Amino acid sequence: MTDEARTISSNVKGAAETPVSGGSAAEPAAVWATWGRSGEELPHNIGAGLDAVLSKQPKVALWAEALLLVAGFTALDYMLGVEINLSVFYLIPVIFATWFISRRTGLFIAVLSVALWTAFDRLGGLGSSSPLITWDGLVHLTFFIVVLQLVHIMKESRIREAELARTDSLTGVANGRNFSDRARLELASMRRNHHPLTMAYIDLDRFKHINDTLGHTEGDRVLRTVATAIRSRLRETDIVARLGGDEFGVLFPDTGRDAAPAVLASVKDAVADSVDGSWDIGCTIGGVTFEMAPESVDFMVRSADELMYRGKRAGRDRVEHAVWPGLFVGHDRVETPPTC
Repeated sequence: MTDEARTISSNVKGAAETPVSGGSAAEPAAVWATWGRSGEELPHNIGAGLDAVLSKQPKVALWAEALLLVAGFTALDYMLGVEINLSVFYLIPVIFATWFISRRTGLFIAVLSVALWTAFDRLGGLGSSSPLITWDGLVHLTFFIVVLQLVHIMKESRIREAELARTDSLTGVANGRNFSDRARLELASMRRNHHPLTMAYIDLDRFKHINDTLGHTEGDRVLRTVATAIRSRLRETDIVARLGGDEFGVLFPDTGRDAAPAVLASVKDAVADSVDGSWDIGCTIGGVTFEMAPESVDFMVRSADELMYRGKRAGRDRVEHAVWPGLFVGHDRVETPPTC
């Protein structure tokens, strides 16, 4: 096999080879432009940056930090004596443990904090059997529990919102922003590790006819069925996303030129099996295997999108596969692809 771009155009029974165009690729869905990001995004404030750093720490380190916070406030509380009440500051390790570890850990830190605070109040001369200290301890523990529960609810809400922001609400697969972010990570990994990556662009054939004749509700059902079918043929490391309308994108990390045709054919068969006997639709797939890291995610998407449109022009219901880098044909002339 030479370094020239190779395209395998296949339907159910046959295949033919054609070159793939690069710089003149047809435009993907217009909405793709809104998903792209230039460069690495930085946290929008100091709190977000601190959250990102602490969330990556192992739980053992987080446990140690929470206990150190409790120990620090306990020591300060003891040195200042009972005249100055620092009980509210024990909320800091309670909130820290609840947010970064778990609600159960936050509860443990709350009980520990109240126990230490109460013990040092008694050592401060208020009497070991003082009912006032016991009552204050219970009040503070109740307050800590209410706060940690609110923190837990806020954390769960934030997780759900983040998940919804990265998921297509109709099909349940990733959305365009999630796909763009993942593609950038895979592109960076390619540049470090020099492993291949295959990107596929999938468009449903005759989907507009479904919407026009059966209605958008039935069209939505088709999209959900197709998304589930595509996902059923993927590995855990792969990702499928709905890129707009009836178009889907799929990333296949560590999938080279030899494995890609069979993988793409399997996805096409899954779509065909899922709609067989129910709807008169098929799919056209454009897939590009990148053996070197291209210049950008946008280039990857455009290349796969153009192959998909070539399949449409060639009769639909087929798979177009190409290998990059190689010679790209655009506007009736041969161009050397850009290098990274």
